Amino acid sequence: MWRRPICAVAAIALVAVGCSDDDGDNAGSGDGDGGEGGSITMWTVYDTADRIATMEPVLATFTEQSGIEVELVGVSAPDLSQAMVSAAAAGDLPDVVVHGVELAGGWVNEGILDSAAASELVDELGADTFNESALDLIRVEDAEGEYATVPSDGWGQMIFYRSDLFESAGLEPPDSYEDVLAAAEQLNGQDGVSGFALGSSGGDGFTMQVFEHVALANDCQLVNDDGEVTLDSPECVEAIQFYVDLNEFAPTGAGDVDTTRANWLAGRAAMMSWSPHLLDELAGLFPDTPLTCAECANDQQWLVDRTTMLPLFQGPSGEEPTQFGLTINLGITTSADTESAKELVRYLLGEEGYMGFLSISPEGRFPMRNGPEAGDTSYVDGWRELAVGSGSQTVSVGELYGDEAVETIATGATGFERWGFAQGYGALVTAMYGDLELTNILRDALDGSITPEEAAAQMDESATQLAEGLG
Repeated sequence: MWRRPICAVAAIALVAVGCSDDDGDNAGSGDGDGGEGGSITMWTVYDTADRIATMEPVLATFTEQSGIEVELVGVSAPDLSQAMVSAAAAGDLPDVVVHGVELAGGWVNEGILDSAAASELVDELGADTFNESALDLIRVEDAEGEYATVPSDGWGQMIFYRSDLFESAGLEPPDSYEDVLAAAEQLNGQDGVSGFALGSSGGDGFTMQVFEHVALANDCQLVNDDGEVTLDSPECVEAIQFYVDLNEFAPTGAGDVDTTRANWLAGRAAMMSWSPHLLDELAGLFPDTPLTCAECANDQQWLVDRTTMLPLFQGPSGEEPTQFGLTINLGITTSADTESAKELVRYLLGEEGYMGFLSISPEGRFPMRNGPEAGDTSYVDGWRELAVGSGSQTVSVGELYGDEAVETIATGATGFERWGFAQGYGALVTAMYGDLELTNILRDALDGSITPEEAAAQMDESATQLAEGLG
């Protein structure tokens, strides 16, 4: 879930301050004490002007220490997959790419990511210094190396709900299908509030994430342990039926990442599924997307004081509460200047560069590397002190969340769930997030043109065809 997708690509070249050797070798130094020069390119999904500007001094310091210039290119998350495929076809891949986990397996399969280089780096940095859940999501089979990419940070999908409305109505917290539907029905229409703002646009990545969140909660799995697609299972039919029922209490119009956020900031929704990237806006700290609820004009804390987050969610067929999670990773490509690329990743996940890297939108970037040594949590501790907001309107991450919420997020990050990764089908996930056909089928079900059973069968057929195409 990316806050402000921008289709334009911005390129910023960072001028080297360090020296280079006469032989022109592009390899990095490997020790951060002054390198052999050269230049590499890094693509990032943190592509807005403010985020690029925050990243510039981080990379400038890297250049000073290593002698390696870095050209930083911002590419919006929705455009990244196609941009990488096009770059691969043109033989013009970046050296390093900041990307979501759903792309990792497919990119290894397509020869875009160098899993051997990533695995060597994870081993060097210490696998036991990373969040185990993040490593589980990037394991690859039949590849050179155990890991597709290198984890940096991540967020878990949350159910946001208006605690004031729930308390006045005597409702239970919405941590199950049953309680969500009961609350959505009871609160819908009261004082102009909709029951649940959810993703409902066809061909939309946000809708795909919200549906996967709902499906996982009911143990609706993409594939079983034998690799058979199982989207036509009773659990998946039940998940689709729940989504259809819940959509009855959604705001009018198709829901996407922008409209759901706008409805929440206007105080027009009782619940929604979103990421922690909302929190700076919810606290009135991001001027580009201000609070618009009537009460917020005189009290910027009004909405944040009435909003509660639930990380775990469960359907009637789910064995236990789950949390959908998305990790952000640093991928090294197969055409990279490998040593220089590894030097950059090493720096960005190390003591000198990590906090600067995470300071770009830190409210939704819980570190997936805990500290420089096993058992050390200094990177998590440092994240809590990072500033959220802009200008003089800033608070620390810890202040924004509060101690209890930080602990909840940290605990949830140890058990992120996703379709297909545990069974070794990350490449299928990449393909599904590339064509988004499941969301078009879901849209048909929401419109009533097909039944949940028919939707499940069509989703199963679509995913099966993608799997067969992958070989």
